[in-house]
Amino acid sequence: MNMTPKNIVTIYDKQGRDYQIEVNEQESILSLKVYRSLHGLRDMVGHIKCIFKSHNEMLLADIHFEDKIARTPLGRIYAFFHQEPKSYRKLGLGTATLKFLIEYIEKKGIKKLHGSITQDDLNANPKLIKWYQDNGFTVEALTAQERENSVARICLYLP
Repeated sequence: MNMTPKNIVTIYDKQGRDYQIEVNEQESILSLKVYRSLHGLRDMVGHIKCIFKSHNEMLLADIHFEDKIARTPLGRIYAFFHQEPKSYRKLGLGTATLKFLIEYIEKKGIKKLHGSITQDDLNANPKLIKWYQDNGFTVEALTAQERENSVARICLYLP
């Protein structure tokens, strides 16, 4: 894949607050960084990283949204007065960003998006398997012999 300029897309959380997804595609890596901007202050609140495995296959390498944001003193004041969340998890941002990712890669001709779930992932979010299933993924538990760092494989086939 060739390097393309950064694109900015707006998504919204469950309370209607706006966030910006910054799309950056370089060679074999696709990075979606999610930012919240407030009066000139900009905090990265989450990201999705993917690796192009072939012209029609992509590995979902990482999804992460911040549990707590380290803000400057001025940022804490703005956050307080604008009722910004203390955590960016469970606001629907992961779902909105994943849906954007799926639309984005489908336009690029990707037919398969896959990855794995680790025990650490499940410890941080016990509902993760159901979340992937709710978003169209098949989830396959790994056998004891297959397990190294992962406990399950996820896969989504695109039309």
